[in-house]
Parts: sequence; C-alpha cells; structure tokens
Amino acid sequence: MLATALAVLAQGTILPRLTWAGVPPSAVLLVVIWFSVRLGPQRAAVLGLLAGLCEDLLSGTTGGSWMLATLVAASLAASLARRFFSDSPLLYAGLAFVGTFVRDAVFWAAMQIAGSPFAWSSLHFHDAIRQSILDAIFLGLFAWWYRARHRDNL
Repeated sequence: MLATALAVLAQGTILPRLTWAGVPPSAVLLVVIWFSVRLGPQRAAVLGLLAGLCEDLLSGTTGGSWMLATLVAASLAASLARRFFSDSPLLYAGLAFVGTFVRDAVFWAAMQIAGSPFAWSSLHFHDAIRQSILDAIFLGLFAWWYRARHRDNL
C-alpha cells in the first residue's frame, strides 16, 4: 500500500511534468499492474479497488469511476499474466498498454453512465492511446531495470 500512496503522490506532483501532448503516465496504474502480476486476480482486484478509491477521493468528481476502472484493469492484468513468465519486460509493457486502454475505456463508460457530457469522445480515445504508450514504455523500462538489478536473485 505504501507503493500505491507514493504513486498517488507522484501522479499529483511529478508526473504532470512528464507529458506527451498533455497526457501524463499513470503512476497509480503502473504500480497496480506491477503488483497484480505477482498477487493473482483476487488480491489484484482488492489492490485495484483501493488504488482507484484513492484516486476517486482525491479527484472528488468521479464518483467511483476510477475505483471500478482500476479494479477491472488489475484483475485483467493478473489474469493475463498467469499465462506468461512474470519477469519479462515485454509482458509488463504489454500489460501496461492493454491495462491503461481498458482502464480508460471503463472509466469513461462509467462517467457516461453517470451523465458526464464529455464521456469517451475522440479526444479521450487519443489521450488513452498516448497514455497507453507512455505507460508501456515506463513499466517496460522499469521491469527491464528491475530484472537486471535482481538477476542474481531470480
């Protein structure tokens, strides 16, 4: 949970400076995916639920949409990771890409159900693609660094 709290802090302070066309990476989702690979689907769902709840509480206007979306992304990542080797940087990059896109789609669908007039427009679709690419790069590089650093312990 400490990693999630640090991710929420980084997402609100540091990461808005690391943007691509105004879209920052999602530190919270990256932490959730990283740990979801190791936790399994049920525990990943709990982590996703709590991490998304933190984002909803901080935003104040999303009404549980991040909670639902992050829960779905965590469960999906954990389920997909069961079929692959968990130390592959490409696995993490792929899970980050798919997880980010699915999370954004679920988030904007939930916002549309709640009555948001701007839900899942083409602007959000393009932002989701950019964020998916950024998240894939960041988590892939982190997994590569982590594997190289802990190679002797594997």
